[in-house]
Amino acid sequence: MSPEPQLPPLGRRAFLRRAGVAGGLGALALGAPSLLAACGSSSTGAKGDRLTLTTQLDGRQLVGLFNYTGGYVEAGTPQRLALIVATAEGPPDANGPEALTVQLARDGAPVGAPITIARHADGVPIGYYPLETTFDAPGTWTVSTTLDGNQVDQQFLVEPNGKSPIVQIGQAMIPVATPTTADAAGVTPICTRSPQCPFHGQTLTQALAAGTPVALMISTPQYCQTGVCGPVLDLVMEQAAATPGVTVVHAEVYTNPSAGPDPASAGLTPAVSAYGLSFEPSLFVARANGIVTARLDNIFDRGELARAFASATT
Repeated sequence: MSPEPQLPPLGRRAFLRRAGVAGGLGALALGAPSLLAACGSSSTGAKGDRLTLTTQLDGRQLVGLFNYTGGYVEAGTPQRLALIVATAEGPPDANGPEALTVQLARDGAPVGAPITIARHADGVPIGYYPLETTFDAPGTWTVSTTLDGNQVDQQFLVEPNGKSPIVQIGQAMIPVATPTTADAAGVTPICTRSPQCPFHGQTLTQALAAGTPVALMISTPQYCQTGVCGPVLDLVMEQAAATPGVTVVHAEVYTNPSAGPDPASAGLTPAVSAYGLSFEPSLFVARANGIVTARLDNIFDRGELARAFASATT
């Protein structure tokens, strides 16, 4: 077995610039190793400390809106990685290209043909590029593209098949007694959207037992660390009205976000741990048999939502 690649450490300045924290982006926390990291659920570790990012910081950059340090992507199952184009100052580029052509590589060797990804921005505050693929092996992977004449890269770790804690496409949904209007199950409030969303009439366990397609939305609109949770829950409400055959359940992230100075002070809700999340928002869509057909993480627009709901009903 070849030794695990030893990559140079990621400098703090490069990380902050690449994460979008520098330059005033702040609340978006783009590219952070864990979108719950600020609430005490960081997954950064020794492996992630050896990841590198583009060192060319004078132009636009390619940034992954996912945990690229490990524990997120796995080989052998369909994956979706949300990418954005960021300015040299950090914030997302408001005028990003209509499409990106990217090249994947594993441990420095190109894998497959270039992939063209259309820009998505229907109903969300920033444009993004969802890379959909199945990685054939674990390792240190790189996605590269050319911006302003410069090659820019995002490295990330791909775990062996079955090693990501997150429920994957093709796996069974996990029943959870999510809070409802009739039984808050100790969660206060059961929905931080104002007004409350309509997806708290039954638990996820009850919805799965009914034998109809189900969509589980895990998000906290009021406390979202990425600035997109509120909008995507609203988009789910739109899509649910257009696809009445799919039962939607919404689960909050925090048990009692007002209990202390940190929203996570009182702990996370059972749905977060059951589905292996260290970030939010995340949407899981399943057929009537409970098998997951689509998963959308961190940011998604109307087009991706419609396709995800359709995957459970066709």
